[in-house]
Amino acid sequence: MKSLHFIVAALFAYITYLQFNDPDPAYWVAVYGGTAATAIGIGLNRYSRFLTDLLLGAVVAGLLIAAPGLLEFLAAGDLAAINDMGRAPYVEPAREFGGLLIALTVLVFYRQTARQRR
Repeated sequence: MKSLHFIVAALFAYITYLQFNDPDPAYWVAVYGGTAATAIGIGLNRYSRFLTDLLLGAVVAGLLIAAPGLLEFLAAGDLAAINDMGRAPYVEPAREFGGLLIALTVLVFYRQTARQRR
């Protein structure tokens, strides 16, 4: 199981690296980098509930901000647009929502499994 945590950490570290090219990298680097750090911490048995809760708050805030764009994307019915950032203005928030949903899933999983270990 420990190797799975490091695979998750490597995935989020790579995603973090890709965010440095984003016009607003600070939030994305913090969220994805923090998720990678959480996975590393779990793998090393050094879980930080504070960091996880902080990240969960940031992720939920991002989901709330991106939700209108996701709803607009779904209402348009053009699901293929997700592959083309320049196609419509609602594509980026829809993609952001998806990435944040993945981070949320990982963080909630880690929070729940850490709670069970106590």
